[in-house]
Amino acid sequence: MQPIVNGLERTYEDRVAFERRNAAEPAHQASLRAYGLRGHPSYVIVDPEGQVLWSTSGPLPAAALQQQIERVTTP
Repeated sequence: MQPIVNGLERTYEDRVAFERRNAAEPAHQASLRAYGLRGHPSYVIVDPEGQVLWSTSGPLPAAALQQQIERVTTP
């Protein structure tokens, strides 16, 4: 997950704020539950108002995540 996200973060740093949560850390568990994330890895795209635009759990190719980022950031 980290190499995929790191690469996309460099590509989209001017349009997307990337955050990471570690499911093993108690401080992060509430936010993971709030978004309904249960698997590892999990990905969620949230708009500036906090609305979930897309989410998934499990391994994901970089191209699939990039496609979703493009879908929600392209006017």
